[in-house]
Amino acid sequence: MSEKRLNNTIFLMYLVTSNYCRRHNLSTEDFLTLDEKYEILNYVAECPDVFDSMTNEEMVDEIEQYVSQF
Repeated sequence: MSEKRLNNTIFLMYLVTSNYCRRHNLSTEDFLTLDEKYEILNYVAECPDVFDSMTNEEMVDEIEQYVSQF
């Protein structure tokens, strides 16, 4: 993975985390607890291209759909 792609993926992970926390009124610690259970950030890292063109709201919707599969 190139450095540019890695930086973009890390930024997308940050956006997903902050937007999810904002919508659900969670702390970062609460989100990380969810991440341990559902591997949300791993999901983002595996398919960053999917998230790259999404709005903040669409990112959260995608994560909610992903989590609902468990």
